[in-house]
Amino acid sequence: MSRTGGEPTPLPTVCRTAVWTARMRADESRAPSPCVVDPWAAEFVAAAGPQDPPPGGPEARSFLHDGVAVRSRYFDDYLLEAVRGGCTQVVLLGAGLDARAFRLPWPRPVDVFEVDLPDLLDFKNQVVGDRAPAAARRVTVAADLRDDWAGALTAAGFDPARRTAWLCEGTLVYLEPEQADAVVRTMAAHSPPGSDVGAETMTSQDGLGCLRSCRDTLSSGGASWRWAPRDPASWWAERGWRMTAPDPASLPYAAERMAPYLPMLRQAGDTGGWLLTGTRSGPTPAAPPA
Repeated sequence: MSRTGGEPTPLPTVCRTAVWTARMRADESRAPSPCVVDPWAAEFVAAAGPQDPPPGGPEARSFLHDGVAVRSRYFDDYLLEAVRGGCTQVVLLGAGLDARAFRLPWPRPVDVFEVDLPDLLDFKNQVVGDRAPAAARRVTVAADLRDDWAGALTAAGFDPARRTAWLCEGTLVYLEPEQADAVVRTMAAHSPPGSDVGAETMTSQDGLGCLRSCRDTLSSGGASWRWAPRDPASWWAERGWRMTAPDPASLPYAAERMAPYLPMLRQAGDTGGWLLTGTRSGPTPAAPPA
């Protein structure tokens, strides 16, 4: 991403969502009992310069903030457990401005591949500079998930024969259903048994009334929410992944935070697959055509 006269070039809407998410993590880091502490988030927000606030009203912003806090902690825990269990590679698809390569206390040396759009990674690398993670080898892969991202990932040193922990956080929802299908099948085709995956999804596009203005604003900026399988566990199983979904109320750090929203979520039918983790299982599904 280029800068002119010291001012940051405006990011496309799909990249600005990463700045909004970083702002939520920065705010969460300052909370009395934070779900997650991300010391890098404030740096990314400051470097991005003045930005419009996240779309939606106060209820939507509160819901999104708490949701980002809970999902960040959930996927942090998932990745650390996957690496403890033997995964030696981590692939963050749509890595955004999270700094997991730097901020997580990795229990063993691990290769962390960050896959995202070139503009976003250029911006992120400007902020990171020459700083390196303490316990991970960070590799950035500039690629669009709608194109040959797997080829770019392999060219960057990814080894499909090694057990891998994949993460799709705040990513698949922006893809068309057939594109999400291709991404997940490609992940399975590049994963030996014992590989793990974490993913965020939604089962309802329209049920959460407080998010409609948020969704409409994103759509007008070219970042529409497109993918919402009705039965996420079955959808993933058909593509080679055995998934489980926690009840947010059962997570000790999430129970109080999510309690105000559970009636709204249940009414919308959207509690059956918001956060998912799973393991590579079954035969390798047919890879998408090149």
